[in-house]
Amino acid sequence: MYVTVKRKTVTDYGYTASLVAVSILLIHYPNAMATGISRGLSICSTVIIPTLYPFMLLAGMLANSPLCRRSGRAMTLVTRRLFGLPGCCGPAILLSLVGGYPAGAIAIAQLRQRGQITREETRRMTAFCVNGGPGFVVSTVGAGLLGSVQAGLLLYTAQVAVSVGIGIVLGRGHRQVRETAQMPLPPQKPIAQMVSDTCAALLTMCGFVVLAAAGLALAEGCGLARGLAAMTGMSASSVSALLAAVTEVSCGCIALAGGGMLTPLWLSMALSWGGLSVQGQLAAVLPQERIIGWRFWRWRLLHGVLSGGLALGLFALFPIRSDTMAGNAAVVPYSVSVAATLMLLLLSFLAMLCFSDFSEKKTGNAS
Repeated sequence: MYVTVKRKTVTDYGYTASLVAVSILLIHYPNAMATGISRGLSICSTVIIPTLYPFMLLAGMLANSPLCRRSGRAMTLVTRRLFGLPGCCGPAILLSLVGGYPAGAIAIAQLRQRGQITREETRRMTAFCVNGGPGFVVSTVGAGLLGSVQAGLLLYTAQVAVSVGIGIVLGRGHRQVRETAQMPLPPQKPIAQMVSDTCAALLTMCGFVVLAAAGLALAEGCGLARGLAAMTGMSASSVSALLAAVTEVSCGCIALAGGGMLTPLWLSMALSWGGLSVQGQLAAVLPQERIIGWRFWRWRLLHGVLSGGLALGLFALFPIRSDTMAGNAAVVPYSVSVAATLMLLLLSFLAMLCFSDFSEKKTGNAS
């Protein structure tokens, strides 16, 4: 006699059992959880916010400026020929490469919400528009963890090259992309709203980082890393680094920074994977699309392998001092020039004002 059990029933029982198990762990290991939360908050205050906030604000200002909107129409031919996507996707692709993980995901979500891209195009974009920006890869990983801006630039170059390559491959068969409807653009946001949106995105990011750090600390406290090390024959430190890289990209990069000559490979794979925390952010901004799945994970793993191999080649062509690979460099909040960042923000603000004034005059003359 066979008993049929609905999938939803199994999912509900599994979800309940997981909650009970986590509750028991929280009761038995409160110190580990508190330590993990403190560690996550420390990462947010010393790494995430200082290095990403200026670039995220800059990305938001560019996304809402007429300059960026006009570049979407100008890049129509390029985005069609290379990626098989409408011209409106051009700024989103650029923002994903410059603004980092949250900027690309948010830009894709805005395009989808406006109906400018289809679900299939959304899935294609998430396969190559989820990248670490220069604020994190060059500043935090390169200058902060490896003690070399050049190392960060090489890692970032590998990430960008593989992302563009995957986008071109995915665009095959979609070169004759449909014409998108000319939908009215929303009104330009004031500076105060841009700052508020940036802070909200940072708060969401930090929430996932703290959750991931707490989970890692709980796994260490209950002996999960030691158990996996005994089962696989790996060292406990290797298992801990692997768990960190899978869960949260900042913790993973910190754990993998001292990997010797293979450090570029491990860091590239961690940056490409992004961690479950980054994937959670992607799922949060695109809740209706169900982006996260086997297809997304396959592209992330392929991106990691290809960018890792390319990074090893670049590090061989442009050698970095061996002592920078020891992973002993301190993570400093302002590993890039503060003056340079402020100048970028000021120039972006002036460009936005100039182009806004130009657009308004042009519209007024036409009327």
